Amino acid sequence: MTRAADPGVQRPKLRRLDRHHLERDGEALLVLRDPQGVAEPVALPAEVGPLLDLLDGTRSAAQIRHSLLFSGREAFDREAIEGLIDDLGAAGLLDDDSFRRRWAALHRAFVDAPRRPPAFADVLYPGDPEALAELLGELLGPARRRLAPGSPLAGVLIPHQPFERAASILAATLVELPPADELDAIVIVGADPQPGLVPFAATAKDFDTPLGPVAADRRRIDRLCERHPWLLQEEIRHRGAVSVELAAILVRYLYGDAAPPILPLLCGQAALLVGEQSVAVDELYASLEVDLDELRVLWIAVAELGHCGPAYGRPRLPDDAADRLQARDQGLLEALARGQLHELQRRCLAEDPLLGPASGAPVLASLARLLPVGYRGGVAAYACQPAPGDEPGLVGLAGVRFAAPT
Repeated sequence: MTRAADPGVQRPKLRRLDRHHLERDGEALLVLRDPQGVAEPVALPAEVGPLLDLLDGTRSAAQIRHSLLFSGREAFDREAIEGLIDDLGAAGLLDDDSFRRRWAALHRAFVDAPRRPPAFADVLYPGDPEALAELLGELLGPARRRLAPGSPLAGVLIPHQPFERAASILAATLVELPPADELDAIVIVGADPQPGLVPFAATAKDFDTPLGPVAADRRRIDRLCERHPWLLQEEIRHRGAVSVELAAILVRYLYGDAAPPILPLLCGQAALLVGEQSVAVDELYASLEVDLDELRVLWIAVAELGHCGPAYGRPRLPDDAADRLQARDQGLLEALARGQLHELQRRCLAEDPLLGPASGAPVLASLARLLPVGYRGGVAAYACQPAPGDEPGLVGLAGVRFAAPT
């Protein structure tokens, strides 16, 4: 009955998803991730890859089976294909009416909510306010000692790792920050764990944290979104955005009740694209430059530099993986610190076949264009850390401080 009622099930079409190959316990897996963050990641046997390629909305289950047989690829019986299609639909991974209803409900609930609730409390950090304040106090020391009146600091780059894993980098980077009364706003540019379909996603919601709320600069965000409505097209991406969430917690810890309002922007891979979308991004940069020109702004960019190894769905680690990752990271950081936009863009777009892309490239490239013209940066700390868990992998982390031009 369902198949007859929903054409999307009769001729199923897989949504635009990220695919990552992973080997776990000797089994080759294919991990599907939703760039819109509506569906949870799903791991499937790697041999279903050719079958997924045929879920393009033009074939029935029977036609998919015939196509696989005629091409000499992995054979599946019709029941197995229909079962996989049912599972994909139930998971929200098919472009069908079920997904559209799910997306609409999630989007409506998030948009209608007055605040953005914490998504990673008791997962990446303590959800108890006292425990979280104690942890940050141990890692960073008293917040007031990190503020310096008259500071020339224009912005910082920090990683989106659990606070304990990034402790030394945060401690070296978050120093001599401008006090609250010398700031009009804090702009947070966070790496999106999913690339999304548009370059940036904004939200005008206040961010709840265990330490208390952090207010959004609604007036400026609303004005920005009036000129660039596409900024709200994927506002739901903020629902599970760890980068902005961790930055909001740090803002609340450092500034307390006096925290300046924030402008939260999520930055996805599309921010590096050229063509029609690059025009929209250029217009956004121009609007931000005009809107923030007379304001005292602190930029907080939250991104990691790169990931490699099976832990991150990439090929096995080469013997010189650490050296190669550190060399690439150093090149990115040098171009960013010196404000060399063209060199930074070139390095951001270059991809090592074994290391994969520089995952933080969209944020780095965007930050270089958003900081005041003539800025200069300095690397406060760098670490090439092993991935958490049992799978081998490496991640490049850095803390960078940017000074406004004198």
